[in-house]
Amino acid sequence: MTRTLTELSTTERESVVQTVHQEAEASGWSHLSNSRKSALYSAWESQFNLSHATLKDGIMKGFDAAQGIPKKAEAEIQEEVTRIFRLAGIHAIEQAQMWTGKERADLLIGYSAKFPTHVIEIERADSWSEGLRQALWYQAAIFKADRRHVMPVLILFGNTSAERFEQILATCDHNHVTLSTHRLEIDGQIEAEHSLGALLNGRALG
Repeated sequence: MTRTLTELSTTERESVVQTVHQEAEASGWSHLSNSRKSALYSAWESQFNLSHATLKDGIMKGFDAAQGIPKKAEAEIQEEVTRIFRLAGIHAIEQAQMWTGKERADLLIGYSAKFPTHVIEIERADSWSEGLRQALWYQAAIFKADRRHVMPVLILFGNTSAERFEQILATCDHNHVTLSTHRLEIDGQIEAEHSLGALLNGRALG
């Protein structure tokens, strides 16, 4: 059974965070391929007996801040996506806290804070598999905590190729995850068919 940060002593938690951040910096984290990042995550999961979500959301989301890097594009995209949902009259909760206390989903939407229907992960296209994994993890976490089914949604931004996007779409379909986009460029062109606007105006989530 993997642990969360709340289960660690203050001393151990600080040691784990420091070690992970140092190893990430030494590896040139921002320039690593997605597969190499996944390999490092797997190594840390085994070394510290921590869940992937704990490492990604509880530790690595603080890595850029620790390096003095300004606000990431993901945060800006998240603000825009949240605003779009709210303007559409949909209840949205940003950085929704899971029952463990540390992991946070990018966004929950639904009828109310007590009645979420979808869990949303917002991710750069070049790290889409991380977002997919997170969306599925949070779906399972919410069911485990509240016995409530929510639909997982992955919203991609950034840029990718048409061939890669088809692969991503097929993988999401296989895992029953709704794929959407916001300001995603495919071969230099803005993707529109699966955009958040098309999703809200043309067909229902889920």
